[in-house]
Amino acid sequence: MLKEALPFLFTLISLGIYILYLLISYQQFARKRDKILYRVHVNGIRGKSTVTRYVAAILREAGYKTFGKITGSTAHIIHPNGKESVWQRKGYPNVNEQVKVMRNFFRQQAEAVVMECMAINPVYAQWLERKIIRSHIGIITNVRYDHPEYLGETLEEIANSLAVTIPQNGTLITTESNPKLLNILKTKAKQKGTKFIVANPNQVRTEDIKGFSAVAIEDNVAIAIEVAKLLKVPRKRALPAMWQTLNDQSAMKLESINWQGSRIIWANMFAVNDRESFKLLCDRIFAQYPQHAKVILLNNRSDRIPRVALFAKLAQSLNFNQFVTLGSCEAEVKKLFVDRPENLLLLGDSTSFKDAPATKLLTQITQTIQEKNILLVGAVNIHTPQAQELLSLFQTLVQIPTLETPQTTKQKKTKQKKAKHKKTKQKVCLNRSTRQKLRV
Repeated sequence: MLKEALPFLFTLISLGIYILYLLISYQQFARKRDKILYRVHVNGIRGKSTVTRYVAAILREAGYKTFGKITGSTAHIIHPNGKESVWQRKGYPNVNEQVKVMRNFFRQQAEAVVMECMAINPVYAQWLERKIIRSHIGIITNVRYDHPEYLGETLEEIANSLAVTIPQNGTLITTESNPKLLNILKTKAKQKGTKFIVANPNQVRTEDIKGFSAVAIEDNVAIAIEVAKLLKVPRKRALPAMWQTLNDQSAMKLESINWQGSRIIWANMFAVNDRESFKLLCDRIFAQYPQHAKVILLNNRSDRIPRVALFAKLAQSLNFNQFVTLGSCEAEVKKLFVDRPENLLLLGDSTSFKDAPATKLLTQITQTIQEKNILLVGAVNIHTPQAQELLSLFQTLVQIPTLETPQTTKQKKTKQKKAKHKKTKQKVCLNRSTRQKLRV
């Protein structure tokens, strides 16, 4: 009888040892995590990567050894010198990646970390906040309609889903302006004993925006300014620190391209996936280039079906002159353009241009438009072979302007004084004593 039970007992003992190992491993992880002075968790629908960069720049300016993690078109690590490197993945993205990244930061003795939430599913997002990051500062950039299959079909449901990353006894910052959604976030923050701050984009001036090399959104800058206030970093130091941040290929820049007699202004908005943000950015660039023919690249994917009709209808409401399809779902798009088929140019998977080089795609677009000045906007998705081909071509054709901020004598003295100040200043941590008392 005992002999027959031995395999079961052995399995039970092995399972117990494994569970004990996991508990001890997590306790070690938690102790190292709690030594980090500032932990920031950035969530929301639009602007997460940009805000992560801005906030990391503020923490660097405050004198902390800061690391950041961005989950955009590719995962990037932000280093204490502000430079970025690609985080090499094995296989598909997985939320356990954040654990490996945090351990990497432990080894490098990070004093501050800024983590973009990489989980869309609220269950995983909540796990990342409660067990992995335990942030002092939580950021929910905004609430927009996106990923309804995970976040919910209404904005209220989406707000509740995003609220799972609100820190316990910390600070929450947002630029959401919808009163109903604000009330949801405020109530959730109050339940967790967290201070609630609504950043005001109106505090961002025109001269503040001009310092950025890519198109900057006031809402994102306003959030970083609020973080600077918490860290007591003066505005005159905070803004130049943000100006120097890098941008990945998904960031929107306005770039000039000359192609076969046409002057093209290229606006990469492939990563802008919600209606409100897309319309806001289009309104801006349309006002800047009123005389240009407006052309949109509808880059669709078969695994992003809800976006197909959303952006096709949105593009029509924004009065683009020409609509160009890339990728898949072209039959669905054609049905939405039965009243104006002459304005639709199909270059995607259902055509002979499916495997055409980017040069041929761009030539076909310019020959169809037959305008000297073209405003070309990329929309819907970034990851299709055709879009990647075009982006690679554009990189060879454009010159990205570098940011040059002239330094006055006063600014140079301020820099010297700041360097001296960094050597002697004492670092203060928000809610550090409270955070250490939290149960894991």
